[in-house]
Amino acid sequence: MNRRYFIFTGAALSGGLLCAARPLGAAAPLSARSRHLPARIDLPPETPLPVGKRSPFGWKTALVDTSPLALIWPDLAPDVAPTRLRVTVGLDIRDEKLIEAYLPKSGRIVGTFDIRYGCIFQPFEIPVTAADVAALRREGLALRLEKGAPARIFAAGEGMPAEFQPHLLVSVGADRLTEYFARMGTLACVQAFSWQEGCVLDGLLDLSALPAHAALRDAARQHLAQFIVGGKLVYENHVSNVSDGRIYGIEGTLPFAGLAQLEPASPLLEVPLQFWAAHHDAEGVILDGGETSSEGSYTVGYPLALIGRARGDEALQRLALTQLRVRHARLFDGQTFWRTRQAADGKLGNRNWARGIAWQLLGTARTLRALKHRTDLAEDIASFRALAAWIQKSQRPDGLWSCFVDEPQTPPDTAGSAGIAAALAIGAQQGWLDSGARAAAVRCRHGLVNHLTPDGFLGGVAQANKGGEKLQRGDYRVIYQMGMGLMAQLIAALA
Repeated sequence: MNRRYFIFTGAALSGGLLCAARPLGAAAPLSARSRHLPARIDLPPETPLPVGKRSPFGWKTALVDTSPLALIWPDLAPDVAPTRLRVTVGLDIRDEKLIEAYLPKSGRIVGTFDIRYGCIFQPFEIPVTAADVAALRREGLALRLEKGAPARIFAAGEGMPAEFQPHLLVSVGADRLTEYFARMGTLACVQAFSWQEGCVLDGLLDLSALPAHAALRDAARQHLAQFIVGGKLVYENHVSNVSDGRIYGIEGTLPFAGLAQLEPASPLLEVPLQFWAAHHDAEGVILDGGETSSEGSYTVGYPLALIGRARGDEALQRLALTQLRVRHARLFDGQTFWRTRQAADGKLGNRNWARGIAWQLLGTARTLRALKHRTDLAEDIASFRALAAWIQKSQRPDGLWSCFVDEPQTPPDTAGSAGIAAALAIGAQQGWLDSGARAAAVRCRHGLVNHLTPDGFLGGVAQANKGGEKLQRGDYRVIYQMGMGLMAQLIAALA
């Protein structure tokens, strides 16, 4: 039998501010024409999750191992022509997996999901042909594990959007940006409560400032309401560990920027403030262990700035600027940018990695915009301009940036590109950068649209760096909703 392998690019808040809105997970607006047809799953008795792990929002997962997991579509109409089959990661993955989709009676393999280091909420897909559809109407499909440890995929649960259930995608050639905005207005773009969800919340709130997308402010509120239950923080971290009421690391504090915008008086803002106060070095840089990372400019500096501004707290505002200044000095020498520096031995990591550069640029742009009332930002604006000018030199002809920006032979990373371009667009919007920066951001926006799936998800994203640089340098690319949040920030800044 021929095996086909596929890698595709392509509860109220504590202050009671949750507004009425179309329920997340409900049908998309009429302007969106894609349809997601969930499978009926004959779930076996549920096996316990590993100790300390939890599936989000009380949703059920299905175990995919060497035994067949049956999927059926008993109501699939004869005139419906789906083109893709998707499953969504329901528990963090730390290895490489191959999952076969096959016809249970004939045994014919429809395709193989190639899932490497998958992240929670991440969809993976394979194409289905007209012949596949005719056969699955008769037989259904079955999934079985061919490589790696058993996997968990989302199966069902209250409020779970069809996009997260095993489903067939029916697309009729609708405008991809229209579909993108439809996905952004539902729970289909939710991410782990970490830097990932923070990217999405910032994108939703930025877009909501535009009249055409004002409803996305309610979507942001409802995102946060998934994690704030009865005034308490209830969530699983980036590796699916139960992390209720505490901060798992500096990358986990970015979502509080969204909370600070929606509910600046929330008592939950004390949670990151207490964490930050306990995790800094002699120069005031907030970090995990002894590692200085560029993420902190965005995940720490930016929410600190928002909280400091809301409270009129001069010390917090100065601390936010410290996160930018010291990271810039430690990680960029004018020719090379490093994502990390170890305090113990000065070892540097992730040389000229697009997403690492995006975190520094975007954290700086958003923090300076939040604190633009200050009169002591000249040094910070100059540093921002220097990094912005440097990164524009490596933009590709397609408007994107290679995953390692000075290595054009490496494929682009749409998420890193969106983050870089969003920062350039904000800089131009604020008058810190010239029209060339805005033009670069516009070119990136055009390039990103080419990587949207027919139903508006952003593909072409380099997988999370838990798989290491080898995986990033190859041509393996995924759908990743945090990249959609970065794209939303870009679109809003160019409006």
